[in-house]
Amino acid sequence: MMQQEDTYIRKATAEDAAAIHQLALDIWPKAFEQLLSQEQTSYMMQMMYAPSVLEQEMERGVEYYILNHKGVDMGYTAIEQKAPGSWKLHKIYLSQQLHGKGLGKYQLKSMEAVAKGYGARQLLLNVNRRNKAVDFYKSQGYEIVKTEDIDIGNGYFMNDYVMQKELG
Repeated sequence: MMQQEDTYIRKATAEDAAAIHQLALDIWPKAFEQLLSQEQTSYMMQMMYAPSVLEQEMERGVEYYILNHKGVDMGYTAIEQKAPGSWKLHKIYLSQQLHGKGLGKYQLKSMEAVAKGYGARQLLLNVNRRNKAVDFYKSQGYEIVKTEDIDIGNGYFMNDYVMQKELG
């Protein structure tokens, strides 16, 4: 797996579900506090990050990766093959205290390399249309290919852009 000074990314196993759950509790609500209500955040945390949900996703082929910085787990990503040659980046989160240090780019490039290693020609991702990360993805070569409003239940919707990058 890719490595940067004092930082590396490792593939997670089902035994890491509790660690990913804890990382999500620490990172995810802060990432969306300006975009989602507290109620929707709580609902989505349970829907997406309960350890049993993470384990089920791993069983169906979603690969999770954990970023370790200076001996501490500080971020996570998840990717999945959607079709031959096409992979989806489901999750990419980094502790807010590490923002602006190039580690988000490191996570993204690592996932692009993993997907490419599996034969992916393109990587897709969804991002909330009001999320400042849209500009980050554009700066990394991703283009908006469509918008989606995804009903996630309980009266909530994810209002996303679908972005895509050709991996070459």
